[in-house]
Amino acid sequence: MLKFEMERGGQTFKIVSCRECRFVFVADPEADTANHIDIDKIDWAFRPRHFQIRRLLLAHLTAGQQVLEIGCGRGEVGYLLRPDPIQYVAYEPARGLSDFGIRAGIPIVQHTFNGEQTADAIVIDNVLEHVAEPARMLETAAASLNPGGLLIVITPNLDDIRAISPTWRKRNLWVPPDHINYFSARDIESMFERVGLKARRFKFSPLSLKDWKFFPRAAAETLGLSIFGHNVYATK
Repeated sequence: MLKFEMERGGQTFKIVSCRECRFVFVADPEADTANHIDIDKIDWAFRPRHFQIRRLLLAHLTAGQQVLEIGCGRGEVGYLLRPDPIQYVAYEPARGLSDFGIRAGIPIVQHTFNGEQTADAIVIDNVLEHVAEPARMLETAAASLNPGGLLIVITPNLDDIRAISPTWRKRNLWVPPDHINYFSARDIESMFERVGLKARRFKFSPLSLKDWKFFPRAAAETLGLSIFGHNVYATK
């Protein structure tokens, strides 16, 4: 069902929703939405979430266990994990981004992850909104987790409270062809349930005092509300 059409970058995109499940996505997206940027035009782009992901991983894993990241971009999480006693490998098909990480010594495989290996923790950070079959990617990740493994997923939120601002919406939400899927809290929970996992919000668990800006998000999540991005994890 067509929700609306929008113009962006000289292209017209149809934003549609499924009549049965109400999932919102771009109709007929481009086959390749990876950002093949010039390696010499980028630098590291560390965000608070990268540090929060590291804290969750270190709280769950023991020395020698394996972390696998699907769609790592430059590899910021892998860079932060360098001094830690765990093993890290990532998959990233976008050249330029992956070239940058490899040049810095991050172990990145330059193609899409298709379940080639298992891991004790899998990270999917701001990736599901870019891919044609997000449910299949999550299914592959869940199947690749070792028993007791940790799955971390971060995506934008269709119902983000900040979307009340037209400027924020234009810059961060409706941004095809980069983002082609738009997840509600119900969508995230349903995808996890289909692979036999229960999605849990980050809440305060990965936050430090330096993350005080994220305390409102954590407080809302503690109350069962998802008012900003979806930051969730599950154990197998």
